[in-house]
Amino acid sequence: MRLYANQLSSHLSGALLPVYLVVGDEPLQLQEACDAIKGKAQSQGFTEREVHLVDKTFKWHQLNDSAGNMSLFAAKRLIELQLPTGKPGTAGSKALVEFVDGMPDDVMLLVRCDEWTANNDKSKWVKTLSEQGAFLRVFQPKANELPAWIQSRCQQIGLNVDRDAIALLSMRLEGNLLAAAQELEKLKMRFADAAISGKEVAGLVADNARFDVFRLTDALLAGQVLKAIRILRSLKKNDLSPVVIHWALEKETRMLSDLADIRSKSHNVSAADYRRHGVWQNRQAVIQRCLNQHKPAFFEQLLSALADVDAQIKGRASGDAWQAMERFLAKFTVV
Repeated sequence: MRLYANQLSSHLSGALLPVYLVVGDEPLQLQEACDAIKGKAQSQGFTEREVHLVDKTFKWHQLNDSAGNMSLFAAKRLIELQLPTGKPGTAGSKALVEFVDGMPDDVMLLVRCDEWTANNDKSKWVKTLSEQGAFLRVFQPKANELPAWIQSRCQQIGLNVDRDAIALLSMRLEGNLLAAAQELEKLKMRFADAAISGKEVAGLVADNARFDVFRLTDALLAGQVLKAIRILRSLKKNDLSPVVIHWALEKETRMLSDLADIRSKSHNVSAADYRRHGVWQNRQAVIQRCLNQHKPAFFEQLLSALADVDAQIKGRASGDAWQAMERFLAKFTVV
């Protein structure tokens, strides 16, 4: 069966299915959907959990071996298969189909995929898992959908915000649900049950480190490499997810790449171009200076470097993602 994110809570109030396939590249909804399924499974007696990460060292026979192993500590087991690429290959597809077709009654399977394409939907293993259980795909909300998501999230955590506050948060976070969720939790800790206005949120954005990820990109565009690196190290020290930082860096770099391409073709970036990319007037001068210093190929190289950082964050490439981001900052500000 097919499930949507807003149906999951209602679905989990009933009987569990033996198989869940949860996919999508929006990290917050993906994680929360998996957590909700695992929480329900544990309450239903699946108290032993076994996790497999499908990487270069993973062997697909391990999955079938798991099904045959006797549990020493629990009557039921949840097997979680983390498949970051969403592509198990020929051997993996066959193993998944065989596993699901012969699953014991005391085993439940949860498959998580961090990347997904429409072509995946047509594969036999996906159809098999969907027929035996549930398929749930999460999506990044569009810009016009984010205010409603923030409003719903505020209601969930008991945060009292007005329309202006929601509009400002939507504008600053621009669809990144992980960053939005973190900021709402911080607001909840600061204001508790008190009403929060747009003016108060604007003050927080301007005056403190709650939105330091934006201060990072501002320093970057201004060519202040040492300040940018200090902010990055502070974000690391404060345990901000590297996913959020990577999102902010990629967003700014992709915007610059698009504007540089426009500039190379028309020799001018218009006010309409800036508006289309959501660039406020007070940021246009610093962005124009950055465009004057670099050609489109430079920003393409930066996007390639960020793709490598993304692979490190997801464990698909070796190396330290934080160090790689520091090197990115240094490269970005080289004139």
